[in-house]
Amino acid sequence: MAEQVSKFSCAPIVHHGPGALGELAGEIAKLGGQRVALVTDPGLIRAGLVDRVRQAAGVDLHLFSEVEPEPPYELVHRCVDFLRAHECDLVIGLGGGSAIDVAKMAAVMMANPGRVPDYWGVGLVRRRGLPVIGIPTTAGTSAEISAAAVFVDPEAQSKKGIRSDFILCQTAIMDPTLTIGLPRDLTAYTGMDALTHAIEAYTSPRATLVTAGNAEQSVALIGAHLRQAYANGESLAARSGMMAGCLFAGLALNEVNVGAVHGLSQTLGGRFHVGHGLANALFLPYVMAFNRIACREQYARVAMLLGEKIEGLSLDEASRRGVEAVRRLSLDLGVP
Repeated sequence: MAEQVSKFSCAPIVHHGPGALGELAGEIAKLGGQRVALVTDPGLIRAGLVDRVRQAAGVDLHLFSEVEPEPPYELVHRCVDFLRAHECDLVIGLGGGSAIDVAKMAAVMMANPGRVPDYWGVGLVRRRGLPVIGIPTTAGTSAEISAAAVFVDPEAQSKKGIRSDFILCQTAIMDPTLTIGLPRDLTAYTGMDALTHAIEAYTSPRATLVTAGNAEQSVALIGAHLRQAYANGESLAARSGMMAGCLFAGLALNEVNVGAVHGLSQTLGGRFHVGHGLANALFLPYVMAFNRIACREQYARVAMLLGEKIEGLSLDEASRRGVEAVRRLSLDLGVP
């Protein structure tokens, strides 16, 4: 566990729980939104979630619905053109990580010159852009509370990231009722994405007592609720548990960094257009098996948090149980 001075961010403001969408109009008013853009994807229009957000907003929304899975960075520039054309002063990102990342980065580009590739890396964004409200419709990416945004660079055939506190949303509205109806495969893949965040944060060389506490809470919640959310997507208890697990995972990961799972999955996603959650789910058990010898204490704890009986086992065997528990969960969710 890191003993050096560490940073912990308490932004953004988070409204969490069933009915949290009802806070949207008040948050728009607090942020002074008069000309508000809603950035989302066509599927959420068909699912009726865009109508729910329109009703909750209390103001007219300018709809940008061109977001696609694993978006190329050029999509951000199209969104910026839209924001300028409509003279928007606030942005809502509705959806999974793709929509929220596009919303965050387009808002940033309204106040920063150049193009998205100018900001690949850490700490290169110089000014905060338009305020952003993130509203997730999955329990996985934690984009609504993350200080990062990730896009495909088609020229490099890879995914690249931008990390800056200026990318953080001002407000996150995490209403688990918006995830009811999420297809089983996406429930599985986004849930495994959240578990990846928690485990990579837990085993990071930069982990602290604060990040470890959040990561442990996340692993326990995901272990208790992901199978149920997958088997019965209408269960509000399961969806609420997963949304809370996603929140704790995001809080943990925000203060450390991703690991080998994300490094591998970003290459797979950028080159072969494999979805981020699925790619993480594919790699997680294998990376854990490779890293186990260096993470035995943490993986033994993961085993316990996922419901494994480890009393009387050696540390080595208990850590193996942690890897196997994650592998079984992945198989139970139909991950290839």
